[in-house]
Amino acid sequence: MIIKIGRPDPAKARAAASMSRLDFAKLALREGWITAAEAKAWVSGNALPKIVTDIIAQHIEGADKQDIAEINALGQTVVNRNDLLLRLLMMSKKVTDAQMDAHFGVAEWKD
Repeated sequence: MIIKIGRPDPAKARAAASMSRLDFAKLALREGWITAAEAKAWVSGNALPKIVTDIIAQHIEGADKQDIAEINALGQTVVNRNDLLLRLLMMSKKVTDAQMDAHFGVAEWKD
């Protein structure tokens, strides 16, 4: 019997992909998206990196909503591949889906 397995659905793979805040902070530091001081403060839950607060300020209207977005971002212990803030970071840093997928271990289909 031959079982045909279809191509993996990148949207489903991205929806399931995540990494710890610690691992993402190290990744962001290695990629030059944040400084070492920002990574240390973020991992300890004391402050968000400037790029995150800038993205929130640019894309979320209203101080109350910005505060909630920052609190949510600080409280997350896991960074999800499909997170809106991550997608905005990708746009800001010109990171492609394929590049971010590789960081998150989302396999790309190859013929």
